[in-house]
Amino acid sequence: MTEGERFVRSGPGDRPLATQDKPAGKDDKRRAPRLGLAKGTKGQIKSTMPVDLLNLSATGVLMELPTALRPGSTCDLNAILAGIPFSALVRVTRCRAGGFASDETGGRMLLYEAGGEFVGLSEDQMLNLSRAIEKIGGAKLASQSSAFLKKVRPA
Repeated sequence: MTEGERFVRSGPGDRPLATQDKPAGKDDKRRAPRLGLAKGTKGQIKSTMPVDLLNLSATGVLMELPTALRPGSTCDLNAILAGIPFSALVRVTRCRAGGFASDETGGRMLLYEAGGEFVGLSEDQMLNLSRAIEKIGGAKLASQSSAFLKKVRPA
């Protein structure tokens, strides 16, 4: 097990559900800790576009997708995070070429990584996000994220 990797008992064939991308420390200036998600964690944006979710925090998400997104644009994200339905409006903060994947014809297809921040989460959305973070990342990250979410809760 590598540093930051967390195994969660999920049944037969236990597998890593999440890794902490960067151990929290004095030099970490992030508003909320980030969790790397298990390979194959899927979501959907713009009602029809499938995306792979790479990491998650109380403030945003990193997605891998087959088309570029314009920074500053917004889109709806729908996903099941650790068995918990989650939907949110996401503002794209950055997008860059991230690598290649094979397409249906055996050719190579360019993939993009888009980072996004959650916009205007309701209390229900924050609760579902906090539950998913707790289920995926364990108590330490959940308590840090829950403390952050309490600070930013809309009036």
